Amino acid sequence: MLLFFKKEALALSLTLLPHPELGIWPAKPGGLTEQFLLLRRRWLTLALAALLLPSVAWVVLAMVGPQYTAIGIMLYDPVGAAPPGDLPTDLGALVSDSVVTSQAAIITSLPAARELAARLDLADDPAFNPALRRHVWTGLFSGRARKPDPDAVADKVRAALSITVPPDSDVLTVAFTSADPDLSAAAANMAMQIYLEQERDQAFADVSGAETWLGGHETVLEAQLDATETALAQARAAAGIVSGEQVSITTETASRLAGSLVDAKAQLAMAQARLAAAGTAGGADAAGAQIAPDVQPLRNQAAELAGQIGALAGQYGGSYPALVSDRAQLAAINAALADETGRELASARADVAADQAQVTSLSASVEAAREKSEAQDAETAPIRALEQKESAQKAMLQNMQMQADQLAQQAALTKTDARILSAAAPPLDAGTPKRGQILGASGVLGICLGLLLVQLSEHLDTSFASGGALRAATGLCCLAVVPEIKYPLTAPLVAPLSLFSEQLRALRTALMMEGGPPDGAGRVIAVTAARPSEGKTTLSIALARALAASGVNVLAVDGDVRQPSFDAAFATAGAAGLTDVLAGLSVLDDVILKDDRTSLDIIAAGTQTADAISLFLSPVLPLLLAQLRGRYEVVILDVPPAFALAEARILARLADAALLCVRWGKTPSRVVLAAILMLRDAQVNLVGAALTRVNPRRHRHSGYADAEMYQPRYGGYFRR
Repeated sequence: MLLFFKKEALALSLTLLPHPELGIWPAKPGGLTEQFLLLRRRWLTLALAALLLPSVAWVVLAMVGPQYTAIGIMLYDPVGAAPPGDLPTDLGALVSDSVVTSQAAIITSLPAARELAARLDLADDPAFNPALRRHVWTGLFSGRARKPDPDAVADKVRAALSITVPPDSDVLTVAFTSADPDLSAAAANMAMQIYLEQERDQAFADVSGAETWLGGHETVLEAQLDATETALAQARAAAGIVSGEQVSITTETASRLAGSLVDAKAQLAMAQARLAAAGTAGGADAAGAQIAPDVQPLRNQAAELAGQIGALAGQYGGSYPALVSDRAQLAAINAALADETGRELASARADVAADQAQVTSLSASVEAAREKSEAQDAETAPIRALEQKESAQKAMLQNMQMQADQLAQQAALTKTDARILSAAAPPLDAGTPKRGQILGASGVLGICLGLLLVQLSEHLDTSFASGGALRAATGLCCLAVVPEIKYPLTAPLVAPLSLFSEQLRALRTALMMEGGPPDGAGRVIAVTAARPSEGKTTLSIALARALAASGVNVLAVDGDVRQPSFDAAFATAGAAGLTDVLAGLSVLDDVILKDDRTSLDIIAAGTQTADAISLFLSPVLPLLLAQLRGRYEVVILDVPPAFALAEARILARLADAALLCVRWGKTPSRVVLAAILMLRDAQVNLVGAALTRVNPRRHRHSGYADAEMYQPRYGGYFRR
């Protein structure tokens, strides 16, 4: 049968990954059926995870309660709010995304939140006052008023208030969330109202500030103007100038004399020019023409007579009577011309002299008037400066008065840059939390988390939960799957038809088929484990009692000399035993004890534990085992764990067969594999393994093949 199991394990190993130390392979993951069986085995993990998240969500939802969100809509329109004729050139800059977003920041600012909390008395609401809420939870609120922290309340208000600005839009959506729908609507509307009031107050403050500034400067300027007018009046009175005069009398006289001087100089120049022309014209006739133009007819007559005389003299000679008469007449005309020209020339000289005298007189008068005017100008210069200052101050004052009138008109027409399009109304349904959606989503997440934990726990769990997994991983046949019961040591006696006793019989059958000497002598079977608490001692005693109850001559030897395991079961503490025989301190018959419930013989661990390894390596131990083979059909050695003591490998090697106990669902595979390597390196005849301390209820639902015997349908075969 053991050869059959080894061949079956080898065939299974062809589908597995290699394990170089043992030449065996771990099993491949299963398909859909294996996944279903995995969920069946670890259904509790899946159920807990699937229920945990919905439970936590339900508790949180119960603590939070329904939340109502009221929504109001505002339009930011600075272009429409601007006064007529006061629009900027860049209208796009007034409604850019950054500007609209900044308005949202103003609505949710800390000062605005403080104002909102103050107007709605939110400091008295535990939902917005953390200090008050702590008092409610601790039960210390009654009778103990505590001053709220405005910043803490404002932070809660800001958390409940949200502003949404759609892209490329000048619309602001104002939302407020609280447990009271009426409070949500009132808070959303109040937030919008506070923003509009702040905008209006800021606009009025700007205009009032400008008006105050202009009023102050206007008052100062009026005082300065009054002082200037007073100083000007005093200066005019001191100078004897009538108010409103622009120039003095001396200045006008100087101007008039200067004009007369210019005219006199012009007349003098004309007279001098005529006189100069007469002196340079050459001849009396030319001088007469220049000075006495009125005697021109006489000159013409004289010229005609001269022509006639010349003609008569050439024709008739000098004594011609007509020629003589003409000559006498020409002489009379020339004499008249000479007299007239002389008179005119004398008159011209007289005129030049008169004009010269007038120019000289006027020049002196002008110079005197100019000197007097300059003196008066020096005296009136401060007055003119005051007049100019007065004029400038009057113009500035008039300009300020115009600006003040414009500001007054602007204040009358000032509107806020935003307006409410839709006021918030109390919501009828709770916006958050969506209980059904949250619970459903938490359930789905819980199932997903459970599936993840199932897979994770399966991959992290390297223990053996079935005989098939043990055989696939180690190459050892699983000879028995021993359940964990309350009274395992007496079960073979009081419940011989139980599943526990049946697994002992299966284990006896497998062990008796392998590991016996060829001469038919008794078999020495070593029972060991990878580490403590695997159930090897319980299995050794129960197997020995089961064999004894069936009539087999059996001896149970406690080989765990460091921690004797038979002391509690058979009350052998302090009794001589195996080590005493090996040390030569006792003989075999003296250390053999009897089980008070069966025919089982017992040898305790003994009292010599200091140098047990030397005793086990002595030639006495093989001789002792040979002696025991001759006296008993089966000798069961309870050997220490393989990792604990070197004595375990010595005893197991001297046995005819060794059984490795592996705790079901606990011992990691790496520990089991390492123990197998150690035992094989010690040349131990390891014939198989047994899964111990199996949980019947859990193994029944695991879906493994060897869990079939744990099903209720086999109740007729196994009885407690």
